[in-house]
Amino acid sequence: MKRNSSSKDNIKKKVPKLDTEETADYTKLLTSEDSEIIESGNEQELDISDKPEKIKSAKKSQAIKKKVLKTDKENGLKKTKGKPTKTITDNKPTEKPNWKEFKKEKFDLRLKRKQQKCPFYETVQKAKQLWEKVRRDDCPKDKKGALLNDLFKFSKSHLETMVFSHDTARIVQWMLKLGTPEIRSQVINELIKHVPKMLLSKYACLCVKNMLKQGNTEQRSIMINSLKGKYYALTLHTNSSKIMDLMYTTYATPEQQNIMMHELYGASSIFCESPNVLSFIDVLKNSPNTKDIILAKTKDHIRKFVLKQKTSMQTSLVHNLIYEYMLYTGGKDCEELLTSLKEFPIELFYTSKSGCHLAMYIIWSSNPKEKKAIIKQIKTTGATLDLALSEYGYLILLALFDSVDDTVLVKKTIIPEILNNTDKLAADEYGRRVILYLVAWRDSSYFHPQDIELLKKGDSIKDCKKDDELRVQELLNSVSNHFLQHIIENLCFWLFNGSNAMVLLGILKSGSGELLKNSLTSIAEYIANSNNKIAEKDEYINCYEHAGLHIVLKKIIAHDQNLLKNNAGVTFSEVLASALSEKTLHIWVKCNRACFLLIAIFESKILSAEQRLRTIFPEKTIKLLQKQTFPGAKILINKLKA
Repeated sequence: MKRNSSSKDNIKKKVPKLDTEETADYTKLLTSEDSEIIESGNEQELDISDKPEKIKSAKKSQAIKKKVLKTDKENGLKKTKGKPTKTITDNKPTEKPNWKEFKKEKFDLRLKRKQQKCPFYETVQKAKQLWEKVRRDDCPKDKKGALLNDLFKFSKSHLETMVFSHDTARIVQWMLKLGTPEIRSQVINELIKHVPKMLLSKYACLCVKNMLKQGNTEQRSIMINSLKGKYYALTLHTNSSKIMDLMYTTYATPEQQNIMMHELYGASSIFCESPNVLSFIDVLKNSPNTKDIILAKTKDHIRKFVLKQKTSMQTSLVHNLIYEYMLYTGGKDCEELLTSLKEFPIELFYTSKSGCHLAMYIIWSSNPKEKKAIIKQIKTTGATLDLALSEYGYLILLALFDSVDDTVLVKKTIIPEILNNTDKLAADEYGRRVILYLVAWRDSSYFHPQDIELLKKGDSIKDCKKDDELRVQELLNSVSNHFLQHIIENLCFWLFNGSNAMVLLGILKSGSGELLKNSLTSIAEYIANSNNKIAEKDEYINCYEHAGLHIVLKKIIAHDQNLLKNNAGVTFSEVLASALSEKTLHIWVKCNRACFLLIAIFESKILSAEQRLRTIFPEKTIKLLQKQTFPGAKILINKLKA
C-alpha cells in the first residue's frame, strides 16, 4: 500500500506518543540557536515536526540517563525519601558520638526546662522522696509521723500550686489521709480559700473531696458557704458536679441545701433566702410577682443540665430540680423534656430518691413502644440486678411490673435475672421487696404505706389496657413454681433468719399445687428434727426458739384457713402434726415457744391436726408439761383438757 500522508504528518502523529518524562525534559535539549530565538521574543514558533532529528537525540539522552541510574542502584547509592543523595568524597570512617555525654546534656536541658517552668522544682522533688517513704506499708508509725512533719514543712508554702498538678496533688491527698489532726487542719486552712478554683481542676477537685472528708464541721461550712453564687455553674461543670452532689447529700446542713436549690431554681437573686422554704412550690408561692421569671430560669437551667448527660444528670441536685419542676407543672409543657429524658439510660436516675421517682414518672408517661425500649435497654446494660439491690432503684422495677402490658417481654428480659439471683435478692434489704411484689402485690404486710401510695399514683397516669389483676397473675405464674422449688432445695437458707423467713411466708401464701405441699412438708420435717439448729449470736438454737422464725411459723399455721377455702388440699397444721412424734413432743414441752406453736395448731381449727396431737401426747409427756411454769405450758394444758 502507498502512504498518502507526508513525512511531516507522520512525525506529528508520533509526537503525542512520547512519554511524559521525555516531553518534560525536552526543553533541556534545545540548541543554542533555538534558545536565542526564544530569548529574542520572535513570534515564530518552533515546530517540532520541522526538526525530527532533535526528537531522536532526545530519546538517546533519556536512554543514557536511565543507564546511569541503574548503575547507581547497583552500587548501592539509592535515594532515600526526604533526604538528598550524598556523594562519598572521602573514604575516612566517621567518628562515633559519645552517647553518655549526649544523654547527660539532654537530661540537663530537660531539668533546666522543668526548673524554669516550676520555680520550686527542688522542693517538689524532696517532697516526692519523702512521700515515697511515707506511703509504704512497712514504714514504722514513729518514723511516718516525723516524715509527715517534714513533708508538710517542705510543701506548706507551695500547697496552693501543688494541688493543680497530677503528681503533687497526690502528695496533698496523702497528707490529708495519713497526717495528724493538726497537719490536716493546717493543710485545709491553707487551701480553704482556693476551693472554688480547685473544684474546676481535674486533680484539685479530688483534694477538695478529701478536705470535706477529713475536715471538721466548721471547715466544711466555710467551704460550702464560699461557693455561694457559684452552685449552678459548678454543678454544670464536668469536674466539680460530683463533688457538689457529695456536698449536698452528705455534708451540707438543711439551710445550705436550701440555698443551693434556690440557686438552681434561679431564685437566689430574686427571692429572699429563708430557712423555712424547702421546695420549689414554696418558692413560687412566696414570690407571686416573679413567678414567671423563676419558671423561665428553672426551665433554662434544666435544659442545660439535660445537655450535660454524663455529669450533671447523675447528681441528686439535678434530680430534685427536675422532679420538683414536673410536680409543680403536673407534666404540662414538659413533653419536650420527657422525650429527651426517655432517651437517657435508666441507670442515671436510680442513684437518688428523687431520681427514682422521676424515672417512675417517665415510665408511667411512656407509650408501649417506649416502655419496650426501656426494658430492652435495661437488659442490654445488665442493670436489673443493680436496680433490684439499690436503695431506691427497686421502685423502678416495681413501676415496670405495674405499667407494662407485654408480660411476655418482661418474662424474657427481667424475670430471668431475678430467678437466677434469688439468693442475693432474698438476702438483701431492698432486693427482697422485688420478690415480694411479684408474689404479694401491694400487700401492706410487706410494704410501707408510703411506697404503696407512690405506686398508686401511676394508676391514673400510665397507658395500660390490661387489668392489674390479670397482669399480676401472669407475673406470679412465671415465678411461683421456681421459688417453691428453691425452698425445697435450699430450706436452710430460707430459715436462716427472720428476714428470709418473711419472704418465705409470702411465697408460701401465693403458692399452690404439689410444689406447695412438698414445700410445707420439708419445712415441717426440718422443724421437727431437733438436730437442725441455727446460729443466734454466740449459740445454736432450734428454729422454733428463734423469735423471728417463731412468728413466721405461727403465721404459716394461721394461713391454713385460707388454704381450706381455696381447696388447696393441704394445710401446714396437718403436715406439722404428722411430722411430730412422742419423742419430739417430749422435747417441745420444755420450750415456751414450741408450746405456743402447738397451741396455734389447736387454734387453727383443723380437726385432723388436733386429733393427731391428742393421740401422740402420752401421759408421761403431759405430766412433764404440768411441771413447767412458763405461760405456754399452762395454756397448752388447758387446750388438751378441752
